[in-house]
Amino acid sequence: MKKKKPVKTIKEKKNLDKEVRETLPGNFIELEDGTVHYQIGGPNEGETIVLVHGFSSPMFIWDPTYNFLTEQGFHVLRYDLFGRGYSDRPKVKYTEKLFDRQLHQLIEKLQFNKQGKKITVIGLSMGGIITVNYADNHAKFVKRLVLIDPAGFPTGKKLIPRIMKIPFLNKIIFRYAGSKRLVSKLYDDFLHPENFPNFEISYKEQMEYRGFLRAILSTMLKLDMESAQATYERVGRTNIPILLIWGELDETIPYHVHQQVCDIIPQIEFHSIQKAKHLPHYEQSDEVNEILLKFLQKN
Repeated sequence: MKKKKPVKTIKEKKNLDKEVRETLPGNFIELEDGTVHYQIGGPNEGETIVLVHGFSSPMFIWDPTYNFLTEQGFHVLRYDLFGRGYSDRPKVKYTEKLFDRQLHQLIEKLQFNKQGKKITVIGLSMGGIITVNYADNHAKFVKRLVLIDPAGFPTGKKLIPRIMKIPFLNKIIFRYAGSKRLVSKLYDDFLHPENFPNFEISYKEQMEYRGFLRAILSTMLKLDMESAQATYERVGRTNIPILLIWGELDETIPYHVHQQVCDIIPQIEFHSIQKAKHLPHYEQSDEVNEILLKFLQKN
């Protein structure tokens, strides 16, 4: 994909119903708040790892990690957060509680925590908030925690324009400009977006299903991306091993924010990734996969 490529408005013209889902890849499961799209790979007897994606890119964002871990013999679950990918877009407030409930119910229904079994949870960006919340609320089920460029701390950036906080007006603006803005922002997450020509195509598939922009706007307004420090600190006081990975050139959640995470979790294992922005696991997958495997093997 080329930088500064003109972006067209994408219209939400499809419904995610049973008939449509029969044509889609992956698996589906009913939870309290709606239907969730997920995929499981690797041997059933392997150690369970759950991958939680970020703000708007659905579970395909984990392709390099998912493929690597399943090849290494781990039992890996990835899924689409509500409002993203092929999961439902329920008409609710998109808060930390919604996503924590989704993750916990998904793990319970799939019986990943039966007989006291513990899992590893890996969170990317906003997924960092979700996984830390899960570890805080359900610590007895968590063996390890991995954070990749996680949200939850002050960045020094203005995340939401003031006009987007005005009721009704924000919906109108987002309806006409939201899809263009989201697609154009994809380029900011890569140092070399031209190396990933199919990324935009995969991302835009979800945008044709009704409710996507509504869910994204609700998340913007209802989920605080910069105030999870207390939760991180509580999890840091547990005996859960924690790995932190950050792209040195990240502009979405600036690299300097990693110091805030390390300051409140002194025992955290930290690795910086050169030549990567907000998606180091995708842009420098070989390096990140090696770090990840070593962490899993020694903890």
